[in-house]
Amino acid sequence: MIAADWYAFRPGVDVRVRGAAAVRRHFFAEYGDGATGDGASAPAVDVNFGRSGAHSGALIEGGHKSVRWRVSVCDPERSPLAVQIELGGAPRSFALSLVQGYFVESLLAVAAARKGYVLLPAAAIAQSSDALVMLGASGTGKSSLSVRALAGGSGLLGDDQILIDRDANCFRFHRRMRFYPDLRLTAPAAWARLPRGARIGLQARRVARVLSGGLVAPSLPLRAAAIGDPGTAGPLPARRFVLIERAARVRELAREPVAPPDAVAYALELLAAQRERFAAGLDDDWRLALAALVPVEEAILVSAFARAPLERLSVPRAWAAPRAIGALAAELGTEHPPPRR
Repeated sequence: MIAADWYAFRPGVDVRVRGAAAVRRHFFAEYGDGATGDGASAPAVDVNFGRSGAHSGALIEGGHKSVRWRVSVCDPERSPLAVQIELGGAPRSFALSLVQGYFVESLLAVAAARKGYVLLPAAAIAQSSDALVMLGASGTGKSSLSVRALAGGSGLLGDDQILIDRDANCFRFHRRMRFYPDLRLTAPAAWARLPRGARIGLQARRVARVLSGGLVAPSLPLRAAAIGDPGTAGPLPARRFVLIERAARVRELAREPVAPPDAVAYALELLAAQRERFAAGLDDDWRLALAALVPVEEAILVSAFARAPLERLSVPRAWAAPRAIGALAAELGTEHPPPRR
């Protein structure tokens, strides 16, 4: 029998991963920080890596750069939600990271919604007994702001995804942070806290990116504890929701209130973009299931967003990353956290 590991994020939001030792090491590094389940009952999501015989369910074949995948997803009404994944190409760690985000976490999002949570593309910084929640697409600065706050002594529930319920309670989604070579410029205090090996790894990634003309540009995954103490896993109530965007229409950092329906629409757009790769190769049964999930997530978000102020921060697209991140951090006040209770 192939060995398996279990990871539980919330009751009913858990995953079992089966595969070779390298696969299991990857997922333990990602999810093992306080999220190990006991395997006492069937998981919500059952992931099996390796070759199998006949494929059943929706079949998704694709790849990115030097890696390929073949993913077979069971019928959406089955329990657990089972997925078979075959990988090809190298580096294998890159392939595992991609299928984790594209497929494993898309299925976890389905399981979360069915249990009353949204796996939200957002960062959440702990501020005393509540949380500042920042929503934004990839590249808007969520992770840089999070790691700066973490280095400054704030707790952190997540830099890229969190779990949130209809009462605006925020829970940590246990996963490693992703760092890029520009961390030295966007978050110098965090850079100084990195272990020497991590700094060397980031510098090597910068060289690889330059030499490959951008073709090879992997991130360096590290646990938040490499920078600071992330603190509680939650729940913490959201004190404030901030939508972050890089915009060509502004010349200076702009701040404005956001109506709840607009914030909900923005969040749903982020969710749709996050599961785009997953949805692209699915059959009609799965497309209908994902469509039915939207009003469920919408109802959770409508309730959550009604419980705290909503605003948008727009940063000029022309600003370099260090300037943009510095301006956002100053505006949000995340550099000097209040004392934890």
